[in-house]
Amino acid sequence: MSPTPFSDELTRCRESLGLSQTQLATRSGLSLSSVNRWERGGSLPKRETVERLDAVLNADGALLARYQEAKDGFTVPPWARDLAWIEAKARTVEVVAPVLVPGYLQSPTYAEMLFRAAQPWLTSDEIRKLVSLRCQRLEQLPNLRVTAVFPVSALTAVPEEVRREQVATLRGHVAGGRVDLHLVPAGSVLLTPTAPVMVFRFGNGELTASCDYATGSVIADVTELRKLTAMTTTALASALPVALSLDTLEGLA
Repeated sequence: MSPTPFSDELTRCRESLGLSQTQLATRSGLSLSSVNRWERGGSLPKRETVERLDAVLNADGALLARYQEAKDGFTVPPWARDLAWIEAKARTVEVVAPVLVPGYLQSPTYAEMLFRAAQPWLTSDEIRKLVSLRCQRLEQLPNLRVTAVFPVSALTAVPEEVRREQVATLRGHVAGGRVDLHLVPAGSVLLTPTAPVMVFRFGNGELTASCDYATGSVIADVTELRKLTAMTTTALASALPVALSLDTLEGLA
């Protein structure tokens, strides 16, 4: 049996609280054999059981997110493991995407278009899995609020059917109350950042940031954090306020 994202996270969360498998089983009302089997990667529990474990371990959604990845049969790449933990623990994220709609907010057709362009060697099944993971990601992070900055050209430069679906998806996210949009209007250019940047804020006020490159996301060290947060502030200043951004979005529906 091989470890899974879920088994690794379950073990990490249990050990971080100083609990033995027996103690976790007792607190959760589960059998010791089940806890042992799940940590060895032998099987996956039911979702309601994972929700119970997540609460008992104070995992704040991280365990549930790893469960979904293991269930889908598509694990988070090694370079994204830390980012996945950050996403689950953070309370807010400011996303600045200089060219495209941010991944959290992409519609299925939009995401598929990008994956096919970036990785044309993947099979249709592999593309579908990637699209599913991307488009379900925000739903798996129920405590995360998103402020997104991206150019309106990310919508106007794609085929009409893709644009219409993407606009509908964005409107749905906004209506859900966890997403604020700031569109950079036509005729303006985001001079910085040149690659997508995400600045996360935790419940205790601490910040961390990541930057997306062709080979994956890189978590910023302390020396880079100030620079990336400044880039985010500059990008927000270049974008339309929320109300005007929504007006622009409605015009593209």
